[in-house]
Amino acid sequence: MRADFRLARMLHVLVHIHGRTETTSSEELAEMLGTNPVLVRRMMGGLRNAGYVRSTAGRNGGWMLAVVSASRS
Repeated sequence: MRADFRLARMLHVLVHIHGRTETTSSEELAEMLGTNPVLVRRMMGGLRNAGYVRSTAGRNGGWMLAVVSASRS
């Protein structure tokens, strides 16, 4: 049986883009993960639908965190 590393990869991506002030492209993330940018976009789309990340299209587009920290009372 083949191991499923999607959760570990997405956590790695979220940690990687956490401290950035600019967007991170799918190509950059794919290179970091050693995979195809299309697979990164598919996985990140799920995080975008859940509200964890935002995406911008175009030449300077990419991914940014939408949720930075949880507020504590």
